[in-house]
Amino acid sequence: MGVCLLVAAVGCREGVEVKPLVCPPPPQPVCTPGGYDKTTLDTLFHGVGHEQNHITMLPKPENSAANDYAIAFIPSASGYIALFTSDRVNEDPDVTSHGMQQLYSAKFIRTTQYGPFKTVASGEAPQPLGAGFYSKADGLFYFSAKANNTDPDDYDLYTARLSVQGEDVTMTDIHPLSALNSERYFDSQPTLDPAGTHIYFVSDRPGGNGGTDIWYSERPSATSAEWSAPQPLPDPVNTACDEISPFIPSYDPNTLYFASNGHATVGGYDLFKTRISNGRFSEPENLGKPINTAADEVFPFALNDTAFFWSSNVAASESGMNLYTITRTFIPQITAKGQVPQERPQIGELQMDTTREVAPKPLGPVEIIAHVSRGGDNRPAAGADIYVRQDSQEIYRGIIPASGIMGFKVNREADYDVGAETEEAFFDVRHVDLHGFKDSVLHVYLHLPDTLVIRINFPFDDHEHPYEFTIDENGQPSSMTWTQALDLTAHSALRSESKLKELVLIGHTDSLGSDAYNDHLGLQRALFVASELEKRGVPSDLIHVVSSGRREPVARRPGESDEIFRLRSRRVEFIKVFK
Repeated sequence: MGVCLLVAAVGCREGVEVKPLVCPPPPQPVCTPGGYDKTTLDTLFHGVGHEQNHITMLPKPENSAANDYAIAFIPSASGYIALFTSDRVNEDPDVTSHGMQQLYSAKFIRTTQYGPFKTVASGEAPQPLGAGFYSKADGLFYFSAKANNTDPDDYDLYTARLSVQGEDVTMTDIHPLSALNSERYFDSQPTLDPAGTHIYFVSDRPGGNGGTDIWYSERPSATSAEWSAPQPLPDPVNTACDEISPFIPSYDPNTLYFASNGHATVGGYDLFKTRISNGRFSEPENLGKPINTAADEVFPFALNDTAFFWSSNVAASESGMNLYTITRTFIPQITAKGQVPQERPQIGELQMDTTREVAPKPLGPVEIIAHVSRGGDNRPAAGADIYVRQDSQEIYRGIIPASGIMGFKVNREADYDVGAETEEAFFDVRHVDLHGFKDSVLHVYLHLPDTLVIRINFPFDDHEHPYEFTIDENGQPSSMTWTQALDLTAHSALRSESKLKELVLIGHTDSLGSDAYNDHLGLQRALFVASELEKRGVPSDLIHVVSSGRREPVARRPGESDEIFRLRSRRVEFIKVFK
């Protein structure tokens, strides 16, 4: 951010009466932060009865192919209006924001459903503008906008009143924060503490540690306009590199979140937090992976203790900066009940009848009747092997008859894995829990596919550390771990080895990100699976790995959410090619 505004023909010198232009910016500080590689957010699936964290990119209209960042919220009659900054080209003919930094709004109600965005527009507002924050303490909206001079790097702080009518948001009563702004320097990204007595913002003015630093100012009360002279935050927050985008959540006034590329980072800008106590700041704590990545993570915002947002340009983003959040899914307990299902059940989804009168619990064994089909035409899987395992020990093995239906008896008050396999196709397995089962017969449906699909779920932008459980064809966590799935796949391949020409592995991804990014990610994840199969004895010369990236998504079901559709699309397909 330069301070010289006059350019002579032979260089940049002050006092030369020539056409005012902008000097080249000074060199950026040499930043050599330490590395950070700790995973602090648990996104693993821990089974039924537990919550699972997910990192999710917000849908349209909040995200677009442009840069979208710096989300903030203001109360509305239906919950909240989300304000965010974007340099998208505005499609509203009455508002000119052609690729400039501009504020947008979107309806954000408590059920997290999003409505269409509308531009925050006012003829008085400086252009471009953005990086806004709404303070409940004084009812003012604080934001940054281009200063009224020729220096494109000079931004100042402003306040305004916001009016919310339905989904429309307008700004009035706009004033610069003259007591805080510095001439010819970058002043931006304001945030206030919940009491409204401390303001924090970013500036590259002299007096800091270097680069952009976080500065603060105080006032006696939320109704006062008398701000103290700004001061840089004391050690250890600011560094010789850049600290940006401060934020203090309303529910935790003693924690300051910010972004930095000067502390130990996973890469680029990372998100940090520091505790405030009697004017002192603790050593900044990296929020860790998978929130922080090798890309840039900036503009943290916590609406409450369960809704955390930020912006990132990680490679999976559509383009540039996009908005992300953490969501949580509770996986309910699955209880066995007892009716022959009318449709083929999914793993861990035994649907049984509790509406009719049930006789006293039988004391004898339970007969499991297995219906086994194979191929695309669901023909009976005659000649296939069927087995029952208890605690990983095989207790029964047989051959499926021509009808494809076979029965066998097992003890009650136990759980079993019932599976089938064939050399000419793949396998299927169901977990059966008979604890508390009140009937004498249980039907189990198995299908041996010609093309096996396993959805090994990975953390965001990862290809080496899968979540523990696979995802079923409905996009829900199954009862099978990825290691169990690959154990079965390796066994199936080795069983066919004498007839097998090759085992083709095709990696598929969801639709987020570019074709090139997803081609690479799909290949890396398929290579991971291939290496795991080799560890299980499958010869490497039998394995052929390819990637389809995002080009072959699964068929989308009516009313299906983006998250479930993407989960189902992330998969590795296995195809046996025979000699």
